[in-house]
Amino acid sequence: MLQIFRDKSQSLFIQAIVLVIVLVFVFWGVGANMMDTREAAIVVNDEEISLQEYQRVYDQLLSSYRQQFGGSVPEELLKNLGLSAQAKNQLIQETLLRQGAVSMGLLVSEPEVQRDIQEMVQFQENDSFNMERYKALLASNRLTPHQYEASRRVEMLSAKGVQAIGNFATTVTDAEISDLYQQVKEKISLNFAKISPVNFKDGVVIEEEALVSWFDQNKDTYKTAPQVQLKFLSFPYSADAVSKDMDESKARTLVFQKANNAYEGIISAGSLQEYARLHPEAVILETEFFSHKTPPDNLDKAPAVQNKAFSLKAGELSSLIESSFGYSILYAQAVQAPEIPAMETVRDQVTADYKTAQAKILALKKSAEILSELKEGAVFADLGKTNTIEIKQATLSRSSVGEETNGFPSSLLMDVFSLSSMKPLPEEPATVGEYFYLYQFTERILPDPAGMTDEEKEQYRAHILSAKQERILIAWLRHQEKTADIRTYKNIQ
Repeated sequence: MLQIFRDKSQSLFIQAIVLVIVLVFVFWGVGANMMDTREAAIVVNDEEISLQEYQRVYDQLLSSYRQQFGGSVPEELLKNLGLSAQAKNQLIQETLLRQGAVSMGLLVSEPEVQRDIQEMVQFQENDSFNMERYKALLASNRLTPHQYEASRRVEMLSAKGVQAIGNFATTVTDAEISDLYQQVKEKISLNFAKISPVNFKDGVVIEEEALVSWFDQNKDTYKTAPQVQLKFLSFPYSADAVSKDMDESKARTLVFQKANNAYEGIISAGSLQEYARLHPEAVILETEFFSHKTPPDNLDKAPAVQNKAFSLKAGELSSLIESSFGYSILYAQAVQAPEIPAMETVRDQVTADYKTAQAKILALKKSAEILSELKEGAVFADLGKTNTIEIKQATLSRSSVGEETNGFPSSLLMDVFSLSSMKPLPEEPATVGEYFYLYQFTERILPDPAGMTDEEKEQYRAHILSAKQERILIAWLRHQEKTADIRTYKNIQ
């Protein structure tokens, strides 16, 4: 009966209070019985947790976050995640659970551990437990059967503790089920309006002094892109560069040799210019000034080449650059750093951007004015006519999406369900993208519990029971943490 874990498997708390009840090939000893002789990192009621075990949990958490973020976690975010505190709390809670299970007289027998391991698909072949596979997989992860079985016993004991604590929540009343059903199935009817800044552009008055001031405040926006002017040699993997009947591998080697000989020749000559004078047969290509967004047609478009072009200083020669298209050698004739243009040269764009920004301010101001009038008792439909704004209606459920919302943003659904006849309006206009939304509660529609199916009733019962079990578990852990003797060493936060 580990429903609490299955239903709440996405909860960071649940993930932190007990070791994952699946095969984990990273154990290096768990609990007091498997401690090595190293100094303890944490002591919970005289039970030591090694620095090695703390590091293992820390590394697991770090690896999990890295997977979520595609391989790396931004340094600033890593600091804010508090991995050290997470690892510490997880280990303390696991230990308290295990100790609680022991104090309740719970045990995990050897046959129980064996059955548990034999049922793991990781150790099975043809749907049956395979001892050789079991030993081989453990050995490949530097584990002995004794170590792994001891760790599984610890996990299973913690799970029994969770189950025993959760068993204190055993009843769910029909009234609780009915309340949850109505909460999930309830619908809200409302009036709403979408206010677009585009409709306010014509009302923006352009004053020179304000325009100049706005440009000064936003001038970095108009900074030109860096540009570079190159001379370069290109050695492509093309039929023109090698013999047509040559093996591909040999052809690529020949292209590399040509490119490398040219690079060494440039270094030996002392400059690209001198190399060109000594080797009139060499084809030195040139470009005009170009930016990252406007690469010349004759330059290799591979990122390695493009990025190198913009990392060079004026007068600097690149190394030999390889791409999937061949090799390149770049020489930066000149570099133009980004610069802020004179306002007159970008006046049209500045004016257009200024109007867009001011139109948004006007739209927000108008939205706030309408909301204020609604709060004073004005009729939404009348305000729509007065301000030439379309007023729409929508009936929404908590899972409303797409056309069901009649254009009302689904991101605002939770805000809508906080409204009522006593509080029919939001505190301020809502912003979604470039638009502002005003909305007014009109009716709450509750479903008839008699329409609930038996299947739904059981689903709600299981959900409520799981929530009760989790609350009891949290309360139990908090109490244990308050009364336990917990000491931390090794600068663990």
